[in-house]
Amino acid sequence: MASRLGNLLVLISSKTLRVLGTRKGFGLMAIIFFVSARIFFDPDLSWLGEVGEEVWLFGGYGWIPFILWSITLLVTIRCWPSVLKRRARNWIVSFVCLMAILTALSMFRPPVGTLSIYGYGGWFGQFIGGDPILLSLGKVITYMLAILLLLAPQWTVSKLQRFSLFISNVILSGVRKTFVTGKGLITTSMKGSSNEMLSDNIKTGIGNPSFTGRLKGAVSAIGFGKKMPGQQVDSVDTAEQKISPEQDILKTVKPSKWQLPDTELLAQGQVKSMPQETLGKMSRIIEETLADHGVQVSVEDVRVGPRVIRFGIVPGWIRRYGEASSTKLKEHQINDASRVKVQSILSREQDLALALKTGDLRIEAPVPGEGLVGFEVPNPSPYRVYLRSITEHSAFKRIAARGGVPISLGKGTGGEPVTEDLLSLPHLLIAGATGSGKSVCVNAIITSVLMANPPDRLRMIMVDPKRVELTPFNGLPHLLKPVIVDTEKVLPMLSGLMKELFRRYKLMEEQGVRNIEGYNKKAKEQIPYILLVVDELADLMMSARFEVEQSLVRLAQLGRATGIHLILCTQRPSVNVVTGLLKANIAARVAFAVSSQVDSRVILDGAGAEKLLGKGDLLFLSAQSPKPQRIQGTFMFDEEIERIVGFWRDQQGPTLVDIDLDEAQDLARNPWDVGEDELLEKARSLAEYSERLSPSLLQRRLQIGYSKAVDLMEALEAENMVPD
Repeated sequence: MASRLGNLLVLISSKTLRVLGTRKGFGLMAIIFFVSARIFFDPDLSWLGEVGEEVWLFGGYGWIPFILWSITLLVTIRCWPSVLKRRARNWIVSFVCLMAILTALSMFRPPVGTLSIYGYGGWFGQFIGGDPILLSLGKVITYMLAILLLLAPQWTVSKLQRFSLFISNVILSGVRKTFVTGKGLITTSMKGSSNEMLSDNIKTGIGNPSFTGRLKGAVSAIGFGKKMPGQQVDSVDTAEQKISPEQDILKTVKPSKWQLPDTELLAQGQVKSMPQETLGKMSRIIEETLADHGVQVSVEDVRVGPRVIRFGIVPGWIRRYGEASSTKLKEHQINDASRVKVQSILSREQDLALALKTGDLRIEAPVPGEGLVGFEVPNPSPYRVYLRSITEHSAFKRIAARGGVPISLGKGTGGEPVTEDLLSLPHLLIAGATGSGKSVCVNAIITSVLMANPPDRLRMIMVDPKRVELTPFNGLPHLLKPVIVDTEKVLPMLSGLMKELFRRYKLMEEQGVRNIEGYNKKAKEQIPYILLVVDELADLMMSARFEVEQSLVRLAQLGRATGIHLILCTQRPSVNVVTGLLKANIAARVAFAVSSQVDSRVILDGAGAEKLLGKGDLLFLSAQSPKPQRIQGTFMFDEEIERIVGFWRDQQGPTLVDIDLDEAQDLARNPWDVGEDELLEKARSLAEYSERLSPSLLQRRLQIGYSKAVDLMEALEAENMVPD
């Protein structure tokens, strides 16, 4: 709304600007400055005679701020029109302040003189405010709200909601004190149920209930409900009335005593607007370039994103003419018409890149869910996507309100925030070349998880072989152990995590439930979700490929029901690191810029990542999307991470549930983890019955790594058990 207002002001003042750009225009501005200075030094306007007295009576001292504000607005429109569009909200606020000043001046008046009738604000200020003072304040507030609702309705409504929430919390605090003393609206027999409902719906905790949810919970707790015809409603009936599905979900989420961080801890960025003239010029270039090659198209949709601009192309028609007669023109002999083939548009990709003067053109044909061919062109004025703009969006809050784990990915090609629920993915694979923005994306995902989940609901395990990317998160209460930087400690940790997985399955079997959500509804002691983040998977694969792959695949297969989720990252997207078993069990994948199409096919099973721009430009593929979605990743400063980690570190919350991650002792649960003596005995039996024994055969039959198979081979050669 604010940007539209700025565009409207610039459009209205376009003719005025042409006049101001001439000598006459500068002369007019000089006269305005002279008149304003004259009014400032001679405010009674006696030099204008009777006309001055009437003007003075109409405007009073309010002419001074009004003229200064008008001159500032004209100069801004004349010299910096782009600033007016970007700062339209500030101009709205300044206009409201101007109206408040005029009203405030009308509240005071001199004892004698012309202004003693209407006050220092003149007739106009008296009309806005007037006497008495309480009525004047009421008028001012009403006018200000009306102006704000007219010019910026969404911003005004959000501020009013916050103010109403503050008032409701103050009232509810008094109601809760009334519960304790036994004096109030609710009887003693209803204390337990009302307090429990109040804490479930009002208290800030897991899921961050929305303003509507808190207000409904407050109304139901106090006992005021909608009375049905022929039915007497009391506090018990109100509590048992039918509520919305969202409120039903919120009732199943237990409140937390941990306080969630505020979005004020995150940096706030600005969105750069794209001139319509530039977009129109680029659209005409696309249409004319394809028309020159005999391909008729029309640009029907333009979406400006943080990094790319997507032009929606609709194929035109190919007209076929019959033979012209002597009496009729040829153009009237149209026998048939057919659509332009999409392949003919795709074959002109290099011609379009040359016409648009870019080498990073990407074509998506067709766009999923739309009858368009998408042309993605780099934005000449790119801007960063900050995490705060994602966490304040309704999609992020909606996932958190229903008990999910929202993760922030960035903004799409149209500038829309993209937030996914980790519980529905349920695992994520991130791959890309060095410097493409992979580590920044991982930090943003972890921070977005910390913004919506307290440590009694979600715990984390982080593995960072590079020692610099995830170590700033040390000290979080969410961490089950400090960030693991030694690859030798990863296998024992994975073994302990497998032990915790089987323990949870046993608990769910005892309760007769199918997943962790059903268990938490029935059990008194809640089981938190566990998030495993591995920053560099290639280093783990180099140390013990078989053991690491088997553990991660087993966790990916069985972890969803038990609340164990994986985020695996690598900068080497090869088949040795991103194996087929991992890809089969991890459907959600994020691909950053890679060097070749082969690497793109390893990550996404298709091409496209080799044409990305880098610096956060990514493709997201999930089980719900048939084709990869292009997103500009979220950018984060190190200071933001420090503030979030410091917030959680300084908070003194309740004692957390201890989760034992010591290495599992029951080897029956891990068939690939057996003792050296048992492996050597199995290798001896294979040597007795095998004519050709090799390390690869031992690796396949015994399900061990290559290095251990070589050691066994050397031991068998020392015992002369290897057949010639």
